[in-house]
Amino acid sequence: MKKISDDIALALDKCAEALSIHELSRVTGVRIELLRRFITRKTRHVRGETWDKIYPVLRPYLTGPVESEEPPPVRIGRAYRRHPDLIEMFSDQKILLDALDVLQDERKKQIVGELADKTGPTQPTTSTALSPVENQLMGGFLKLSEEERKTFLDGILKEATEEVRRRRSQLF
Repeated sequence: MKKISDDIALALDKCAEALSIHELSRVTGVRIELLRRFITRKTRHVRGETWDKIYPVLRPYLTGPVESEEPPPVRIGRAYRRHPDLIEMFSDQKILLDALDVLQDERKKQIVGELADKTGPTQPTTSTALSPVENQLMGGFLKLSEEERKTFLDGILKEATEEVRRRRSQLF
């Protein structure tokens, strides 16, 4: 059990403001209601396994002494719309990245391969905020015509929606 100090509650609040409480919940796997209880200090202690999920994301926001030597994650979630390197992206690109995030890694690679077959050799984008697979995908996506982009994006969105529905059905 970890006691929630003022520093921890303040760091949680700052982190939730930077990412949004929904994104913080998604990244850590901790329910929104529980995060709110921690921030408002209605709950005074955090269980060990919950703290292990929260701490890597919270660490950059803590001002007091650190308890673990784990490095914070290189990328915190997929908040593409707020990432400074990616502000210039078109909304279709951001939607594509969000939809791709739902799919399994193997499927992502298949999609990039299918796109490469369709467009031929393409130069991947060079954004450091994206993974190599995402950079390859963006390179191919930008090579498509407007009509082809729309069709491609519709297909990915349909597949991502089905994947989310499948996961939700397993939860309930």
